Amino acid sequence: MQAPRGSPVIVTVAGVSAYDQAIAGIREQMVNCEVLNVHEEKRLRDVLNAQGLVLAIAVGGDAVAAVGRFAPPALPVLKTVLLEWDLAGGGAQQHSGTAITVDMQPAVLIGELVRLFPTRTRLGAIRGPMQTESDVRLLEQAAHERGLTLKIVTCSEARDLVNRFLQFKSDVDFVWCPPNPQLYNSATLKPLLVTSITNRLPVIAYSEQLVEAGALFGGAPDFRDVGRMTAEVAQRILQHQPVPARVKARRFHFAYNQRVARLVDVKAIGLEEHGEDLRIIR
Repeated sequence: MQAPRGSPVIVTVAGVSAYDQAIAGIREQMVNCEVLNVHEEKRLRDVLNAQGLVLAIAVGGDAVAAVGRFAPPALPVLKTVLLEWDLAGGGAQQHSGTAITVDMQPAVLIGELVRLFPTRTRLGAIRGPMQTESDVRLLEQAAHERGLTLKIVTCSEARDLVNRFLQFKSDVDFVWCPPNPQLYNSATLKPLLVTSITNRLPVIAYSEQLVEAGALFGGAPDFRDVGRMTAEVAQRILQHQPVPARVKARRFHFAYNQRVARLVDVKAIGLEEHGEDLRIIR
């Protein structure tokens, strides 16, 4: 099976909401792209090595790794929906090309926190294996510029997450949990959120799904817009125009759980001023 000549193929893990949204954004501008699942290895290998394929768009870290394994080195690859940490992996280095990252800069998140909770000035953050010294410096700078005190606790193992989280008790108003698959998974998230509510220690999360599940507030990239950005870069590549090596997500959505706010006795203000980029979960 072969993609339409002159059209890119999209490689991804099927059934991941963020990836599906990004692909929908890509297809707003590139309707003929075939989508390949990384788990269908024979088909993936055949299509990636087909004569005339001009570009592969790898959506997510697993897709980048799969393209690294199966695609010929000369095939241009556009990598998207990645964390900066993903780019340190071997698969991300096997093909040169533009990478579109979705990390939320600390200043963006802290800006929203200060707007919604202006009287809460003590922020905690869990530093996991994926957070670098540079990440910590950016967080410290953003907190200082907005007048927040900051406490950082390091957690290297998922099994220690709840105990490390409780080290913030009485010292902070919120705990930010940046995305880190080595810490946050189906086995650790429920105990963390239960502990948060029981101890009235609100979690600031990295997805709307976690806010629905019991975090107080959180933000995530607008993945559909990331898809549109991806399509824009892909079209420039196909037209042999110069493209940057790195592009960062430009829009983010936020969510606020009013039920959790009541349980932890923290209330946001000025909700009506935040517009469509803030989803209120009642």
